[in-house]
This record gives sequence, structure tokens and C-alpha cells, in this order.
Amino acid sequence: YVKAENPNYVTRYAEASITITPKAVTVKADDKSKVYGENDPTLTATVTGTLNEDPIAYTLSRESGEEVGTYTITPSGEATQGNYSVTYETGALTITQATPEEELAATSYNDVYDAQAHGISVSGTVTGDVVYYSFVGGEEATDWTTTAPTRTDVQTEEKVYVKAENPNYVTRYAEASITITPKAV
Repeated sequence: YVKAENPNYVTRYAEASITITPKAVTVKADDKSKVYGENDPTLTATVTGTLNEDPIAYTLSRESGEEVGTYTITPSGEATQGNYSVTYETGALTITQATPEEELAATSYNDVYDAQAHGISVSGTVTGDVVYYSFVGGEEATDWTTTAPTRTDVQTEEKVYVKAENPNYVTRYAEASITITPKAV
């Protein structure tokens, strides 16, 4: 309320109001990444729009899951905090494929004909691997099969290519051979 007085004038009155609305502030979850099997990185967010280093209270959580993929990071807190109107924007945690500690390996078979079926052996697989075999082309092969090849008759160093695929690990390759020499009679 305002009043103006002057001995030469009639006293006058007026009124007005002061309205201060909350300032818009955004809390945006920072994007993060990790390799499959590692611990989560520390979740952080970026706050924009505050003045005088005023604090904004919020918490961060992420969508559950540990497989390779993308998971939502969600900031949350009160919509109105002091002089601020706060909005929250999600971020993403990306889990990428890991490389197993042990390398994929294939061991060749090399022996004399004995009328039995023989094949290569594979080691270095991890849980969830699907192992494929091919006789042609190595990594570029298009005729992969999950049936492990065997040979009974005499073979002269027949190459067998192996690959292990897993959604949580990088694809790995190896090769070996099957050699069956003639039996002396």
C-alpha cells in the first residue's frame, strides 16, 4: 500500500503487489556406461537453472538389469523446492559386451584310424555361449552349425573353424584341424 502526502495536495493512495514465481530448474541424469560384469558407475546428474549455488535435493536410481543393453537412469525429488520449480529428465546406462578372461581355444585331433568318430575339442567358453562350427571361410563363413563335426575315415588336416557367440560377450573365434592317418595293416 502506498500513500503520498503533501501539505499542498490531497493525500493520495494506491496499491500494488509483488509476485515472484518459482524459477525453472532441470535435473538431468548423466548418461553412463559399463562393461558387462563390472560394478555400476556412480550415478550423477547435471542441475541447470539455479542461482547463487542454491542446492536442489534429488535421488538417482536405474532400471534393474545386468545383461548387455540400455537401462533408464531416473532422477526424482520434489517438484517445488524453495524458489525453484524442478523438472527431471532421465539418462541412460549402457552395458556393453565384455571380453572373457580366458580365450576361446580349439584343440586339434591327430591320430591313427581306429574306426571311431573323432573331432576337435573346444575350451574357453563361458556360460551362455553358443558354439558354432564351419569347415569353410573362417570368420567370414556363412555355413555355421552348432553340430560339432566328427570324422571317422582318414583325413589330411581338415580345418575346423569355431566361433562362440553370447549376447553379453564379444564373439570369439578359434580354429583347429582333424587329421586321421592310415592304420598300418
